[in-house]
Amino acid sequence: MKFNILLFLLIAFCTHAQIKPALFQFKTDTVLQWHYHFGDEFSSQEVDQSKWYPRYPWGGLLLDQSQWAVPEMLTQKNGWLHLGAKEFNQKTQVPNWMINQEQAKELGLNIKNDSVYLDYLTSCIWSIDTFRYGYFECRAVIPQGKGLWPAFWLFGQNGKDEIDIMECKGERSNDVHVDIHLPERKDYVKNNIGIKKDWGGWIRMKNPVVNDTVIYSGVWLPNSLTYFVNGLPVSHFDGDFSTPMNVIVNLAVARENYPFNPGPNSKTKFPADYQVDYVRVWKLEQSAAKKMSEFPQINLKDNGWISMEKEVLKKKIPLIYPKKALHKEQGFVSLIPVSNDNYLVQLNGNGEVHVSAWIKGIEQTQFISEVAKLQGENILGKDISIQLKDAPKNIELKITYGGQTISYFPFN
Repeated sequence: MKFNILLFLLIAFCTHAQIKPALFQFKTDTVLQWHYHFGDEFSSQEVDQSKWYPRYPWGGLLLDQSQWAVPEMLTQKNGWLHLGAKEFNQKTQVPNWMINQEQAKELGLNIKNDSVYLDYLTSCIWSIDTFRYGYFECRAVIPQGKGLWPAFWLFGQNGKDEIDIMECKGERSNDVHVDIHLPERKDYVKNNIGIKKDWGGWIRMKNPVVNDTVIYSGVWLPNSLTYFVNGLPVSHFDGDFSTPMNVIVNLAVARENYPFNPGPNSKTKFPADYQVDYVRVWKLEQSAAKKMSEFPQINLKDNGWISMEKEVLKKKIPLIYPKKALHKEQGFVSLIPVSNDNYLVQLNGNGEVHVSAWIKGIEQTQFISEVAKLQGENILGKDISIQLKDAPKNIELKITYGGQTISYFPFN
């Protein structure tokens, strides 16, 4: 497991003031504070259609690849979104407006009564809101199996700009694909001998990403884009995109002779399940900050501090990995409310985090305690909790990470 010590740090305040989520990006020379702007913890029983379209707005029917993304392949359970894909192998009636008649003719398909033969049913969510610039993150479990093709990406309003924060294949256990798409070949960059090539490619991690819980994220700023896997910078692009973008999470099935081939084989298990713990969007501007519309439902005996195994980039591609742009990056620490007066402290990066609570310059060590971390009847470890009863509004949190310490006042 990437998260080999599952201990979340709980900070509890007996106060009626509502605490706000916050995220800190640690660099060797500075710390940036990001403000929560949009997200979903998937803690309800079904997809929140005030936030997401449960299918592609254009319908999601791929005649050439014989698959269709449908809402029925989406489920939510125990705080996770499950994006499914299954074999179908039969005809079904689809809305007429989804059928590209010219494409059907080119493919030699004789479609009658809007009935289309499909090999697979797949799934996606597509944000109703659009975003320009920010920190975009998704924690997910990639399903294993040849031909399975999960992704986390952004798509522009002009129908041309695209940021692929993560694309994976179920048969490539340690690999993550990052990419961009821009019109007029603006996504071309020069390699070390001056030849222009498409930006993007497969990145190889030392630790497996398939069948494991991994955080995929990207920082999109004016004129730059940086990708991360478990807080480790893995690629960087200098350039910008012209339009706001929708956030998309989807599971597709690759096909032979199409992008991201090969397709499935007899060993690929269906139905497949792409699991997503959360999607979050953060902004640097405080004016963009919003409260979380829902709080994750946390069982304190089953969750705690996250201590991550050291992440290592095994294969670096010089074209997309400029050392000068990435050497200052250290990782991210986020404070997520789990109730009106409780925080979940999450680490996304290598190293250790220490958080302490202070009142008027005096450290409140007496409030630190441990509770058993259980799985069934087995004690797997200890949860570290900090419980501050009757805490005043001037309570101060000190967060130490990567050799730097910052102060945060959650009620200011």
